[in-house]
Amino acid sequence: MKTKNIFYLSVMALTLTFTSCKKDDPKSDPTIPPTGSGYDNGVFIINQGAYTGGTGTISYYNRSTGSISNDIFYAKNNFPLGNIAQSMELYNGKGYIVVNNAGKIEVVDGSSFASSGTITGLTYPRFFLGIDNSKAYVTEWGASGVAGAVKVINLSNNTVSSTITTGKGAETMVKSGNFVYVTCSGGFDTDSVVTVINSNTDAVVATINVGANPKYIKADNNGKIWVLCYGQWDAAFSYLIKTGSLVRIDVATNMVDLTLPFSSIYSQPANLVINSAKSTLYYCYDSQVYSQSTTSASLDATMLINRNFYGLGIDPTNNYFFGADAGDYTSDGWVLRYTPTGTLVDSVKVGIIPGDFFFK
Repeated sequence: MKTKNIFYLSVMALTLTFTSCKKDDPKSDPTIPPTGSGYDNGVFIINQGAYTGGTGTISYYNRSTGSISNDIFYAKNNFPLGNIAQSMELYNGKGYIVVNNAGKIEVVDGSSFASSGTITGLTYPRFFLGIDNSKAYVTEWGASGVAGAVKVINLSNNTVSSTITTGKGAETMVKSGNFVYVTCSGGFDTDSVVTVINSNTDAVVATINVGANPKYIKADNNGKIWVLCYGQWDAAFSYLIKTGSLVRIDVATNMVDLTLPFSSIYSQPANLVINSAKSTLYYCYDSQVYSQSTTSASLDATMLINRNFYGLGIDPTNNYFFGADAGDYTSDGWVLRYTPTGTLVDSVKVGIIPGDFFFK
């Protein structure tokens, strides 16, 4: 397996340009939770780990105590997670941690975090989505880094049962009814499509052209699908030859019914999240966090937090924001917590390159 991911190195260089690195003192930083405790009321923080070696880690923020527990996978299982922890989902009581460069998914008990298996047969896996009690989808880039596919996972034995070909560099997914919408950002290359899969038959039923390099995807309370597209850099990464955009898809027709382009040729939008009511979107752009009503026909340009983040999450229990600051990308990062109105509450020190969140 490769130990160096070119895509991540390019993202690191770009993010260093736009990310502020102000630090706040953590409330607490215990490494291992008390004996016998479970992870039942908090936030999992996925730390990618160093790009060129080492291991990703998982941190856990306890809502009840406000404390942070770092590297909980190793603390429980006594072996490292693996290189570049990409994402994590909890499904049917189990946690599925996608480890990109290691080409695997580590499966854990959703409460104790004890290891219960490993899913292999993956190449540059990205994100996990549970479909039903026996099946899940996992996006991947493939050996070339541009092939693009969804691997169908048999959850009864943790094996890959089949492969669905998508656009290049399959990324995030969202399920609407019996259909799964998959963004295809190009991987090491570029693409501009969303692949639609019938989850009952695993057949591709539509390919929707959106903006350049679609990455994030969310469903709103009106049944519409929103896609955040990065845009496309020139060969020297000096300016965007295609600017970013926020695109809305009508699931009744599988057609784009609204495109909201961003104006800057020097800044990419990123980190699309949605509130618990599914009525307001949030994203990072031009070193700030903005909100966007799902009923608006134009960009709201409402700035909420005057700071950029490597990763952004929103807690569905209280709509608090979690912003990931990767710092220098070689030492431990920080997560900052904000109220729904954008007021800083506190911050905690986590692992190297925090990039994603799962809220339990």
